[in-house]
Amino acid sequence: MVRCVTFNVKGLNSNAKRRLLLLELKSLKADIVYLQETHFDADSSFRFLSHMYPTAYSATHSRRRAGVAILVSVQCPLRIESSILDPQGRYIVLRGHLADKPITLCNVFAPNTSQIRFLGGVLLKAFSECRGSPTPLVLLGGDFNVIFSESIDYLSPQGRAARAIQHRHAREFRKLVRKYALYDLWRIIYPTDRSFSFYSALHASHSRIDYFFGTISTLRLLEGANMGPITWSDHAPVSVDINSNSGHVRQCHWRLNESLLKQPVLRDELRDHLKSYFDINVGSVDDVRSLWEAHKAVMRGHCIAIGSQLKQDSIALVKSLTSHLRALEAKLANCPSRGTLL
Repeated sequence: MVRCVTFNVKGLNSNAKRRLLLLELKSLKADIVYLQETHFDADSSFRFLSHMYPTAYSATHSRRRAGVAILVSVQCPLRIESSILDPQGRYIVLRGHLADKPITLCNVFAPNTSQIRFLGGVLLKAFSECRGSPTPLVLLGGDFNVIFSESIDYLSPQGRAARAIQHRHAREFRKLVRKYALYDLWRIIYPTDRSFSFYSALHASHSRIDYFFGTISTLRLLEGANMGPITWSDHAPVSVDINSNSGHVRQCHWRLNESLLKQPVLRDELRDHLKSYFDINVGSVDDVRSLWEAHKAVMRGHCIAIGSQLKQDSIALVKSLTSHLRALEAKLANCPSRGTLL
């Protein structure tokens, strides 16, 4: 299974925000990441390379605005063969193979105006890469800056004129999506859910404008989808799980969690456990090498148990805070107030 995540990050030129994003992607277990609004300078090298995501494609604007990127994790069975990078930093089209399947990846950050014209041009380029394939595998994602359904993807106190504009744009967007036989992957999993991926404080409006669309071949491989809470960005991360059928098994190698040794209480507990082991077992075997090798397994098991408990406590705390955040988001959508927003 390959997990794809799209996320509008609203600028990544600070180390703090890049660290926040890495932590978020690690918690999401993301394999392929679509980023929008990176705001990187076109003259500088892409500054997000890490050991987790050694492969990265970036399209940037000369004036540090817009900017999109696609990151590929070290564990992902994806091979890229060709790429189209927009010099305005609005889209990326990649052509390659996911395991043994030909695939086209397209990441977009649509402008605030003329969205349909822009998306039509990008889709034309993306599908030209699939020419000759009767059932192309296409995964289109990003920030589209337009809603798909005005009835369940938008909530705003604005007047009738503003809603009429949204209605027209949504109708044109649906027409374009149907023209290319694309499916809203998140909506397939949650057909009636009224969740929003973006909150505009300026207009006090909620909308779902971050999507993953796929062809029928992509839909057949869909295993799940999710929308996270809005935290440090003003957009929520949206993810879809695609069955790659690669047979690839992630290799796990145990390493000592050195942070355990930085906590005095845990360090003392490990020291006492080690002393107790040797007090009990010295003299129980003839070969001291067996005693030494066995102590490694005993201490490793104890470290794993401590680390597992700490991880469970951390996950429980994150779940509790996330649940509280979602409740506040729902309260803000149903009954807007400045107190809830703050």
